Amino acid sequence: MRKLKVSIAASLGILLALSPISAVFASEGDVLDGEALLITSGDPFDPKYANAGENLRTGVGSIFTVFESTAPSGFLCSMTVINDLQILTAAHCLRNTVDGEHDPLVQVIVVLPSGVNYILFDAVGFAVHPLYDFLNPLVGAFASGDVAVIEMASDIPADVERYDMYRDSDELGQETRHYGHGRFGKGPKGSTGGADFFYARTGLNMYEATLAPFFDGNPLFDQLLHDFDSGGDKHNAMDWWFSPGQCGPENENNPPWAQDGQCTTFRAGVFPDKNGFGKFEVGVAPGDSGGPGFINGEVAGIHSFGFTHFCEGVTNGTDISCGLNSSYGEMSGDTPVSNYASWVDDVGGAVALTPIPEPAPVAPAAATSGTIGLSAYTQSFLSNVFVERMRAPMTFEQVKKDLDLE
Repeated sequence: MRKLKVSIAASLGILLALSPISAVFASEGDVLDGEALLITSGDPFDPKYANAGENLRTGVGSIFTVFESTAPSGFLCSMTVINDLQILTAAHCLRNTVDGEHDPLVQVIVVLPSGVNYILFDAVGFAVHPLYDFLNPLVGAFASGDVAVIEMASDIPADVERYDMYRDSDELGQETRHYGHGRFGKGPKGSTGGADFFYARTGLNMYEATLAPFFDGNPLFDQLLHDFDSGGDKHNAMDWWFSPGQCGPENENNPPWAQDGQCTTFRAGVFPDKNGFGKFEVGVAPGDSGGPGFINGEVAGIHSFGFTHFCEGVTNGTDISCGLNSSYGEMSGDTPVSNYASWVDDVGGAVALTPIPEPAPVAPAAATSGTIGLSAYTQSFLSNVFVERMRAPMTFEQVKKDLDLE
């Protein structure tokens, strides 16, 4: 793959390496490193999963984000072009903390494949939705408002597609086509391969519920949930988390939220995507963060997080392999673009851009557990689930080789 254009304001060679941030709510000692390509049901190199042919979306690309503490290494995320100057991604791709302190963003490289070539862009500014900054200190990877806009230094070429945002609130039950540059693998084993700046995968899933029931119905937690189905009941995570058939009080070893009956309040376990989409079914993995879920060609969701139940003491669990690795039977959450489209419209106007490199220190607003009052039910959920943000750590050596940087 040949580099067509490089417009990099700051030299990566003068920047500094980050261990992936831990994004797990678990008992002390239960630590799972947070990282995020799409995981496919079949061979991940099968052309039907490629961002090509009839499924080609030229406006889907990747970004490399570098923070003060991680330079010259950083994270890979996915993104979508929405107009001549701006791209849409996840807020957590542009935020990092070190020992609880805000870690300034110092560089963003935007990568857009162009046939057998690729184009690199400078990013000069960004905006993160304030709800994400407000909730992130409280609930970590489950923070809603996980949406951000990045602005380029120059216009994106006219032959690159721009996508409209989905503005209706009827996402549940609709077929969604997902794209991502994250880690690859097959459903039974999850993510086994690396993330990729150039090769995006695609496939189908369906939004079937929101995160709100796990937060006592609080509408702030509006994330759209989808599960990675293997084609039958055994690994149907949505059914396990919400239906009386799998999470009733008779299963005494289930987590508390799967015993008290609250999980029966949504659709009574009748989910339209129960059998998935066969070989076209995909799940989200590290590196897919910020990537799109399309409904009717419009960006309806932004990949945000994945979660699954613990391994021990769980009855009839759906995860095909122990731990969170993007395998069959796990859950993913996307930010609903419809709820934030008007804010995105205002970025660069009424919503001011933060320059890149980010002035330091400018810490976003913090929240405490007393701010919205987490119930015992929700606190139990948070302390009994593996969850991670879907961004992928990348070393400078990898990036230098992949992007042919000097």
